[in-house]
Amino acid sequence: MKKRYYILIMLVAFFIVGISSYVTWNTLYPNYTCALCHEIKPVCSKWEQSVHAEVVCIDCHGKALESVQSAKEKLNMIYTHFTKKKTFEDIYLSEKQSLAIANRCAECHQAELVAWKSGAHSASYKDIFMDVEHNKMERPYWDCFRCHGMFYDGDIDVLMTMVGDVDKWKIKETKQMNKPTISCLACHQSHHEQPRNIPYEKMDENTRATLAEKAKYPATALYMRADRRHMPSADLQKITLFEQDSLRQIIDDPNTLLCMQCHAPNTARQIGSEDDKTPTGVYEGMNCITCHDPHSNMLKTSYRNVHK
Repeated sequence: MKKRYYILIMLVAFFIVGISSYVTWNTLYPNYTCALCHEIKPVCSKWEQSVHAEVVCIDCHGKALESVQSAKEKLNMIYTHFTKKKTFEDIYLSEKQSLAIANRCAECHQAELVAWKSGAHSASYKDIFMDVEHNKMERPYWDCFRCHGMFYDGDIDVLMTMVGDVDKWKIKETKQMNKPTISCLACHQSHHEQPRNIPYEKMDENTRATLAEKAKYPATALYMRADRRHMPSADLQKITLFEQDSLRQIIDDPNTLLCMQCHAPNTARQIGSEDDKTPTGVYEGMNCITCHDPHSNMLKTSYRNVHK
């Protein structure tokens, strides 16, 4: 009887110590916890210099004890860390994880969520891949995911069947039907280089100069499906466009370069071809978000159509 009593006490004590240790781990600064792992250190370094520096890790990544799935993921991280030789380059998000993080983004960015839901960027897999008229013009293929479904884990033949008449095609993975094809992380990197907010009067001259330089880099980045990595918008290559044989002015604006990765011209780089939306005439050289809300795509005011 005494033996069972002692075992029970030990189990309770072990449970209390375990929970206390986990709670303490979550409250400590990341440099003493997460950032000790070489796989995570690069993103922790970016986080502590970013506008999200006051947002603790668990606010976005969740806790192991909040769900069975979360506990499974955290245990898998520990197992992988000690059993496999992984580097930062080996870590990437699945579509399920990217949507989970987007949902957490929305907890703070409510206005952006409402705008996104009202615009075309919230289109689902059903909206995109079951569009009969579009499918008649162009058969869906693997490169569609470059813009529509950047985080999708499969290929086009896994997603849908294209046998018989176009109106008979269907999405095989029914769970994908209503998922968004363009989520927050398609254009935003979780750990970006936009500087953290510091009251101007508290800055010294060096800090002001550093922030002024960093402020040139917007909080947007293109998720490249092939590499499973984000590329900051400021690093995207400027595109040279033509109108017939005439070279046209293209603004060197990071957010516009980001838009142009999907709203792109044909291989001859002709303005107005394919999905290109380059402003022309007196509007030539303007950036996209001068006229368009970046999340809803709606016009900010009643501009007339400036696209060809």
